[in-house]
Amino acid sequence: MKRTQRTKRMQGMQRMQGRASAGFTLLEVMISVAILAIGMTAIFASEVQSIDAGTTAQGYNVATLLARCKMGEIEEELATNGLPAVDAKDRDECCEGAEVEGFTCEWSVDRVVLPDDALMGEEGDEGGLLSDSGSQTGVLDGMLSGASPLGAAAGQDGMAEMAIGIAFPVLKPAIEEQVRRATVTVTWKHHRRDMSFDVVQYIVAEQPPADPTANP
Repeated sequence: MKRTQRTKRMQGMQRMQGRASAGFTLLEVMISVAILAIGMTAIFASEVQSIDAGTTAQGYNVATLLARCKMGEIEEELATNGLPAVDAKDRDECCEGAEVEGFTCEWSVDRVVLPDDALMGEEGDEGGLLSDSGSQTGVLDGMLSGASPLGAAAGQDGMAEMAIGIAFPVLKPAIEEQVRRATVTVTWKHHRRDMSFDVVQYIVAEQPPADPTANP
């Protein structure tokens, strides 16, 4: 009788231990699943960001190539037919013969209009033509500086500034006729967002070669 009771008691303890062991294992599994879910969520989020950054970079790479190709077509057109007398603009699929689906180009060729007071600085004193390197007058500054020693020394020699001030009204129409600003804007969609990439270049009309027979 005592042995039977002892056996039953041991069996009950074994069942209780089995239940406790089974419950503890289930709790461990639940915690492990929660940790795994958090880790997988972080991994997937990082992967999505990496894919998005990769596709964005790829879009800009394609846009850069298409913009360069379109700018080359504009340069070739202007070299063949000359600079347009009026502003020109259009919209197409960028590079002819190498179009990429989803990418479009808006391009324009605009006349460069120099201000009449290009020689005036921000506060009304002379030197604005030579100091404003970020505007269209800065383009004139670069042309004059590279074309003659007079432009290079204009900021130091008052007589040179006076000479440029006298010559500028005469040179202004010729410069405006020989310079154009070409702009190419490539647009495409990335995850329903409008993306764009701009390229701006100043194009100068090709000058005829110097006549070797002319007198120096």
